[in-house]
Amino acid sequence: MKTYDALVLGGGTAGTAAAKALHAAGAKVAMFNDGELGGLCILRGCMPTKTLLHAAHFLHEARHTKTPGVSASGVEFDFAAIMANKDAKVARFKRAKIGGIESAGYEVIDARARFAGEDTVEAGGETYRFTKGAVIATGSVPSLPPIPGIEGVKVLTSDDALELSEAPDSMLVLGSGAIGLELAQFYARLGTQVHLVSRRRVGLKIDPDVADEMEAFLRDEPNFHLHQPCTPTAIEQDARGVRMTLDGERTIEASCFLAATGRRAAVDDLNLAAVGVQVERGAIAHGPDMRSSNPRIFVTGDATGERQLLHVANWEGAVAAGNLLDPEAGLEVEQRLHMEVIFTDPPLSTLGLTEAAAREAGHDPVVSLIRFPETGRAITMDVSHGISKLVADRRTGELLGAQLLGPRADDLIHILSVHMYHRGTAAQLLEMPWYHPTLAEVLLSQARELGT
Repeated sequence: MKTYDALVLGGGTAGTAAAKALHAAGAKVAMFNDGELGGLCILRGCMPTKTLLHAAHFLHEARHTKTPGVSASGVEFDFAAIMANKDAKVARFKRAKIGGIESAGYEVIDARARFAGEDTVEAGGETYRFTKGAVIATGSVPSLPPIPGIEGVKVLTSDDALELSEAPDSMLVLGSGAIGLELAQFYARLGTQVHLVSRRRVGLKIDPDVADEMEAFLRDEPNFHLHQPCTPTAIEQDARGVRMTLDGERTIEASCFLAATGRRAAVDDLNLAAVGVQVERGAIAHGPDMRSSNPRIFVTGDATGERQLLHVANWEGAVAAGNLLDPEAGLEVEQRLHMEVIFTDPPLSTLGLTEAAAREAGHDPVVSLIRFPETGRAITMDVSHGISKLVADRRTGELLGAQLLGPRADDLIHILSVHMYHRGTAAQLLEMPWYHPTLAEVLLSQARELGT
């Protein structure tokens, strides 16, 4: 039996972050990974989808420019070439990731591990022992919706949608989170008639003002049909395609069905009972220190079933490693900022508290809301849609949250992320230099509103 200080189950973003931190601290580490190395973000998530979206957004802008005096005709696309470019980019990122793993110095075992006893795991017919602890970073798998009739339907997951050989003539997409919105817009902009079905108004979970603006820009999308709020009550498939019944009344049809209803933690086969790890609603119960109900076992990344984001996974991996090696370290993952981005066009970025959440948390919130199409630089760019909403504490002036839906919001949010990380106020934003004319100046205008 081989013995290590720590074992890491899973070789994605969170697992490699934990293994690297453990090894750097002097621990003897082995990381188990079955299948491709690289992690979900590189192989089937962030990077391939952003490559595809870049092509679709570029095509859309060329075909639908709103700038007077500029027109384009004969703009075409090659679906196979777009997918090949995506594959080439994934291969490049994968090589870089594997190179980093190989140079990190810890051992990598090509097998899926499961717990065999209080301090052992089994993998590939061998048994391995850990003396200090283990980190679960086994990732996630697509979650399928419980719709009557779905067992007889060919269901595409987000993984499948990235591997199609041609754009379908029509697609039914269930789910209005990041995956559903991004893939729906990608295929719609390549000519597929997309029907997006959402159980609630898109964006309403975030903020009513965000929901209003998202509905406005999605209604303007070519080939995009929004069905909201509604509940799928049945689905069936025949030779022509799929048919979904909504609210027990009306039906919609498409040639294929994409279930973009989230991902669940991939922990079912780990034999967690052998180490006394508690599972709640399909995910491993844990605290902000990433420690499970067993103080020697930690969980990170998508396996938490919660904030399935790369930057969070990196943070969680480092926190788990530090607390595993030093039980008194008291490290915790940041829980205040909660930055998230949906890479539609325009992109949506959220940070910290919404107006409603700030009020529920006991703050007296003051809010500034400005529409991007009414700001200087956005006017020069012929921007049609977008809002920027900032939330501050009325008494202290501290910025509590932001919701940006507009051009380059995925980058603009980092200005506020840095400011809010250091608990900056609206008044302090006024002390900073702001170049003119820029999209970022919207934040300056809002700081003036909040400071008065």
